[in-house]
Amino acid sequence: MQRIALNAALLPQAQALSDEAGWNQNAADWLVFQRHGEIFGVMAGERLVATAAILPYGEDFAWISMVLVTAEFRRRGLATSLLRHGMARLHAQRRVALLDATEAGEPVYRVLGFSTLTRMTRWVRAGAHGPKTPVSTSPPALQTALRTLDSAAFGAPRSFLLDDFLSRPNAGAWSDDKSAVVLRPGRHAWQIGPVIGTQDRPCALLTLAIDTASGAIVIDLLEAGADLVPWLTRRGFTPRRGFCRMAHGRDTLPGAPTRLLAAAGPEFG
Repeated sequence: MQRIALNAALLPQAQALSDEAGWNQNAADWLVFQRHGEIFGVMAGERLVATAAILPYGEDFAWISMVLVTAEFRRRGLATSLLRHGMARLHAQRRVALLDATEAGEPVYRVLGFSTLTRMTRWVRAGAHGPKTPVSTSPPALQTALRTLDSAAFGAPRSFLLDDFLSRPNAGAWSDDKSAVVLRPGRHAWQIGPVIGTQDRPCALLTLAIDTASGAIVIDLLEAGADLVPWLTRRGFTPRRGFCRMAHGRDTLPGAPTRLLAAAGPEFG
């Protein structure tokens, strides 16, 4: 077996790994990592059997994600080996590593030196709406407001990610002076996130996003957005799984975490 850096030609095999795991990432998500970060993989002959990715945000930190191993190659240390390689790459860049681990994966990352800083819950609603006409473009003023609000809340500019989201067919965004919500299509469900604001602000914007989407919807709610739980419950959302937002080399979250109510997704932070 051989460790490699993935190029675009191998992305269909990477997509097959996330499909096997039942994850919501699609081809456009994998392209973000290939274009703006790094994807590492393990090949068994001509077959891609494991992946991990890093995505830098600004000069200070990066996200580690897309840690996948096909079923028959698990429990051989491939994921840990790729994680250590990604951590070494970030250490050389003097960037702190952050990630969103499943609750089952939390002990594994803790052994590697990660500490839990906050938690996140995925809320899911099955499709209940008929066909809608999603917003496929966003005015420049809205995009500017979204970038500004997100950068302050998240702790680093990530215009490349937000612009990518909004360039996708049927994606949309809504914003006012203090809140913003992004909606994009995923592999199996619409993803709402990031959601930025204060607890009482984004509900009207969330309503627009939910009413726009047709089919299943997921939203990854951080602890800062806990007050939205009754609101989501009334609209038919139920909790699906938990995540732990962890960091290696720092004990606080970047940005203004009380304003980041829902993540862009565990793969993007």
